[in-house]
Amino acid sequence: MPDREATKKLGAWFLGPKAENAEWEEKMISYILQDYFHWRRNYFPSDEILITQSLRREATPFNDRLFQQLMEMLAGLRRHFPFYSPRYIAHMLSDQTIPGVLGYFAGMLYNPNNVTPEAAPVTVKWEMDVGADMLRMLGYAPPPELGADSREEFGWAHITGGGTVANLEALWIARAVRYFALAVRDCLSRHNLPLIWKVPGAGDHRDLREFDTSECLGIRPGAAIYLLPRFVEAVRRRYGNTRPEAAARAFEMLAESEFSIAHHGVRACYGERPPVLFAGGSRHYSIDKTADLLGIGKENIVLVDLDPMFRMEMRDLEAKLNHVIERGMLPLGVVAIAASTEEGAVDPIHRIAALRSALEARGHSFWLHIDAAWGGYFRSLFHSGTAETPEQCAAEVRQFVRRDLIITSGRYEKHLSLQWGFPDLCAAFQAFPLAESITVDPHKMGYVPYPCGVAAFRNDMVRHFLTEEAPYISDASEEDIAQRKHQPPASIGPYILEGSKSGAAVAACWLSHRMIPPTREGYGEIMRASLLAARELYERLIHFETAARVNGEEPGFRFVPITSMPPDTNIVCFVVAEDGPVPLERRNRLNRAVYQRFTIDAEHGASQYSYLQPFFLSRTTFRPPAYPAAALSALLDRIGADPVEYHEQGLFVLRATLMSPYLTLAPETGHKQELLAGFLEELSRRAREAWNEQRRPL
Repeated sequence: MPDREATKKLGAWFLGPKAENAEWEEKMISYILQDYFHWRRNYFPSDEILITQSLRREATPFNDRLFQQLMEMLAGLRRHFPFYSPRYIAHMLSDQTIPGVLGYFAGMLYNPNNVTPEAAPVTVKWEMDVGADMLRMLGYAPPPELGADSREEFGWAHITGGGTVANLEALWIARAVRYFALAVRDCLSRHNLPLIWKVPGAGDHRDLREFDTSECLGIRPGAAIYLLPRFVEAVRRRYGNTRPEAAARAFEMLAESEFSIAHHGVRACYGERPPVLFAGGSRHYSIDKTADLLGIGKENIVLVDLDPMFRMEMRDLEAKLNHVIERGMLPLGVVAIAASTEEGAVDPIHRIAALRSALEARGHSFWLHIDAAWGGYFRSLFHSGTAETPEQCAAEVRQFVRRDLIITSGRYEKHLSLQWGFPDLCAAFQAFPLAESITVDPHKMGYVPYPCGVAAFRNDMVRHFLTEEAPYISDASEEDIAQRKHQPPASIGPYILEGSKSGAAVAACWLSHRMIPPTREGYGEIMRASLLAARELYERLIHFETAARVNGEEPGFRFVPITSMPPDTNIVCFVVAEDGPVPLERRNRLNRAVYQRFTIDAEHGASQYSYLQPFFLSRTTFRPPAYPAAALSALLDRIGADPVEYHEQGLFVLRATLMSPYLTLAPETGHKQELLAGFLEELSRRAREAWNEQRRPL
């Protein structure tokens, strides 16, 4: 295969499976250390040396023990799974970018706490830069420069400890915004303040004091955010205060209202309309945690059926939304998934947004949150190019993510053109800006060290629903909302869920983004490599049976991907399906046996054998109700499994995560070793072993 010039960039961005870029990384780490040592020595160099040579000589026994302990620690770490290798296609782990590692290492030495500029005078600014990077990549408007005119809506994004925290924060804000109109109506009524607002689902405007509960809760989330400054302005007009005085007085009024969740809890609001969250069965478990922590309750998560591609099924979502509304409950939010943890599936975000628009015409709405912890960086593919329309952009993406593949096996040869970017899939990614909030994990497809998640919001003003005054970290207060021009923040801590947080993670993401921008020409190249590797594995799996028969073989089993179409992103789930009618329990047992041949028992100290393990796979199990039999009917039919047995036992599935950029780098730079072909050979050999063992009489 001829070289693809752009692919070669990947060879500079990562250390390499054989540490090929070790010389450069070692030099830069050494430079970081030396620079850090000089920084310490140059601060008041006339100060006395505290740890003298005599003290250092006395510390020799301690240093000897430390060196011994360090050697033991390193020996332990060498038993680690080889996440860096393209042979590792198990869990969501891979190599890290060199800039990400260097940024983390440098930031770790300085140990900044990004809760405030006073504890992180450099990395707080970098976090703002990373937030702006993310907003652009996701399709939101980045903040203006401090002091610039900011009449247009712009976004807010910051780093979190991971996707779980980001999901929690997003839905925490969603709850505050969705119920906020009840508190405002209560304050207006008690203080006899007028505030004219558009009636949801109608063209007329009325005094908000006259709204009933359904009308208050039917206000669109994007509009409800602006109730706060409008309420402050109503207070200012009535009492003739300055803006800061009006803001302080408005917040005092809100604190008195039983509908202020932050001050009085959820009883009054939930008593008016109990909240409900909607998510597909493939949701991340953090959504269940969030429902628990926010007092929504796990029983009030409505699971939406999945279609055969493991995406949210729209007719079921619409029916369940209508049912919840009819029961007098509040559809608090819909959590769409952009690349599910289990299958890498992408929910039809564009259709969910269209459904919301139809609901809003009837006076109802919901907060749309996208859990793109895994798939957020795929949005970089849509951030570049010369396209002027969504259709042109999608065509550019399809042209960008493609390559030719020749599958050969004995007498069998198949020429294929691998491509990614079906219209519905592109439309889902292009609809990201329609959501109120998005979670992304740079420590996943951003290839930077843990822990590094991102919570991103379309409207920066959501910060004011969470502001906590903390004089020791910031001057931020409720008066911020009273500013004539809305401005981005200069600090982070007062507006987020977490307190102290790592500046090293910020430095890692910042440096990685500076060197590999989250655009098509930057991170898009890594996304392309990963997506094409997944497409290649998918094609090799489905051609295995045909190739075997062309070569006169009858293996007795075949590899069946869980979807009849290529996967949405870079996770390939499949089942080893034994020929003929056999019980599902036996099918599950066969797949468990295959999985055992592609993993090692780390919990019992067996991971020293990782050097002997040629490939690694992960696994999952589909079970009702998250994965109802109706949603899996096409898959169960293809593998010859009984739906009744599935309901009783679930389905054991093998799972490959094709994160490694090296799987595409190798063939596109002229390397002869085809690791995915080698994986399929090993898979068929191991599957044959497991199948033969299963057929032996006891």
